[in-house]
Amino acid sequence: MNRLKQEIMAAAAGRITSDEMKSVARSYRFPESFIGFSGHFPGNPILPGIVQLLTVVSLIEEHTGTEQKLLAVEDARFLNPILPDQEILVQCQQRTVRGKLLHEARLTVSDRPAASFLIQLRTVEGIS
Repeated sequence: MNRLKQEIMAAAAGRITSDEMKSVARSYRFPESFIGFSGHFPGNPILPGIVQLLTVVSLIEEHTGTEQKLLAVEDARFLNPILPDQEILVQCQQRTVRGKLLHEARLTVSDRPAASFLIQLRTVEGIS
């Protein structure tokens, strides 16, 4: 497991919750020392969009117990910056859009939308 993925998992706050509607959620809190803030931006750290995407992928991997490959991102909207030490609620729901199985993700901070996007994933098959 790479360092970024390890640090994303270490930033998890609390347990994963899920329901029968194929919805999953968990809170995260990234400290100022989080590797993803390095260089983004010095003196004014903001959580990069790619880290937000990878946090959703990590949540789905942990929930399903399978490694996932990110295939596509659609309708990405980064609405408000995410700063160090803010509690982020990451919610994801599986659904079919235009004939494709996608995961609709929403990130919120203090009940304010921070980001939303649709991602398409593929399960990575293990090497035997």
